[in-house]
Amino acid sequence: MTTWGTLLTNIRNDLQDTASTPRWSNATLYMYTCDAIRDYSVWFPKRVDQASLTLSGTSYPLPADFVEDITVESPVDTFLERRDERPGRRYLAQGKPICYFIEGGNLYLNGTPLTGDLVLLTYFATHPVPTSETQTAFVITIPDRDLELLRLYVKAQVNIQMRGKQARLVRFDAGSGRRDDNPLMPEAINLMQDYYNKIASRITGGVIKLYRPGRTR
Repeated sequence: MTTWGTLLTNIRNDLQDTASTPRWSNATLYMYTCDAIRDYSVWFPKRVDQASLTLSGTSYPLPADFVEDITVESPVDTFLERRDERPGRRYLAQGKPICYFIEGGNLYLNGTPLTGDLVLLTYFATHPVPTSETQTAFVITIPDRDLELLRLYVKAQVNIQMRGKQARLVRFDAGSGRRDDNPLMPEAINLMQDYYNKIASRITGGVIKLYRPGRTR
């Protein structure tokens, strides 16, 4: 795994921004990197196994990094059925729970666990981000093979910001008030498109053949 400090150095190398007085501040690159990690998490979230939930009132608040549930156990190794909540319908809490539903950042059970029984959630989560640009020892949980995606996302965002600044210059205005002749615009768009193309190439999948080679029916 790579640290935030190492990733920051690699991002600067990509941007050719390694001078003693860099063009882009650590704070700016940190902000874009956090955005990149959150976007990456939409496609490839981190799996968290058997996180223990704590009852608060009538529900169990979900973890702050929650993206999607995988399984719920109560007690351990007893898997509950997921049921989608319907407007105006509530499940009665009777006996031991056999199902659960999620609503408004909380998990609800249709029963009450026995004393000592845990409620364990296995779920997909967002990858954590450093607390600040100075936390250089923070370990990035995204696999090293995918750090290229983060660098590409940051580079695209930097170019988008450069495009915005350049678009305000008079030399890109032919007198009509237009700013669509900015030479940085195509590069920024292409970088972001390249990022999403690489995301798509990493998503597993394929075509299921419903015929045998050499046969037409």
